[in-house]
This record gives sequence, C-alpha cells and structure tokens, in this order.
Amino acid sequence: MQNKPKEFCDLYARANPIIGARAKVPLLEVIEDQTHNSVVLCESLVVAEYLAECYPNVGLTPSSSVEDRAIMRLFVELCGSSFSYYPILRSKDKDKFESSVEEFKQGLINVNTFLEKKSDSRGPFLFGEKFSLAECNTAPFLQRACNVLPVFTGDSSVIVDPIKICDELNLSRLKTWILAVLERPSVKITELPKELMIESVTKMLKRFSEMEKN
Repeated sequence: MQNKPKEFCDLYARANPIIGARAKVPLLEVIEDQTHNSVVLCESLVVAEYLAECYPNVGLTPSSSVEDRAIMRLFVELCGSSFSYYPILRSKDKDKFESSVEEFKQGLINVNTFLEKKSDSRGPFLFGEKFSLAECNTAPFLQRACNVLPVFTGDSSVIVDPIKICDELNLSRLKTWILAVLERPSVKITELPKELMIESVTKMLKRFSEMEKN
C-alpha cells in the first residue's frame, strides 16, 4: 500500500482526475461484457452505493421511500465519523487524551440520539430488521474501534471501550445496534483478523510519528 504499482496509480487517475490526488483504495473497475469498456470508481461510499444500486435485489438501499434513503445517507454523513479513534491514539499528553476521549464519547451519544429519534424500533438496525448501507458503510470503522481502542489504551488510566462506554452512559439503543452490526454474518466474514488490525494501526502510528519529527 505504501509502494503502489504504476498500473494501479494510472487506473486511479481515471477515477479521480484531480491533479496530484494520492492513489488509494478502494478502487473499483467494472468492465462491460460486450464492449469491454470500463467504468472506474473510487471512494468507499461511492463504490458501496454504486454496488447497492447495481444489485437492488440485495436490498441494501431502502426502496420504501425517498425519505428513508435520505435518512440512510444522513446517518452516514452525521454519524459515520463518530467511531474515529486516531485522535485518541495520537494524543501526546493527558489533557489531549482526556479531551479526545470526551469527544469520542460525545460522538457515541450523538449516534445513540439519532437512532432513538430516526430508527425503526422493530429491529436492531436503522431500519429495524433491515441491514442497509447505513450499517455497511460504518461497520469497518466500528469493528476497528471496538478492537483497537481497548488494546491501545490499556496502559492508560482510562481504557476506552465503545461497548463499556454504552453501558457507562446508558446508550442502550446504540449498544443494541453495535452488537447487531458486529454479529452480522456478512460483517464477521469480511472482518480483518484482530492481530492484523493491531499491526496495521501500529505501523500507521509509527508513520505519523516519523512525519511529525520531520
């Protein structure tokens, strides 16, 4: 990933023509069977929505109403970054660490509020029993936060664990949602092994540290 081949970078430039854009994943190329022409897309949310629209029978995009589709996108827009954990891991002193933890907790409170006000109470997900792009697009970040944060804050005075925070702050709706997402078969089967998550985060923190020195 740190030394991408020219073929990948050239393909990415087709998806993102902005000059100087850094080639990154995901990158999706769809080749037409008959013409062999292809469409190339980047950015995870764009790729996910494209695939959901290509396969509507899977049902990841609510077909019931325009309003539901708007709520799904609003959830991703407002709540998608709530599971970001790097500000906590990159905190250099106690005050910054505590501030980052409080910001993380407030993000979880916000997600809980959204789910309480906007979700279907007949099931654990945003749309009740229906697993949608709202969950697909946030699941990877949720997985990492739940696996990475307790490990990397284990030596601090406060171990940051999203599930325990839900118990601590009585965020019962969010806890139900988190557990349901993490136990979803499609989420579990695509989950990166915990040891690889830890290794990846360790390498990234090292790169951040080296960049700060320079």
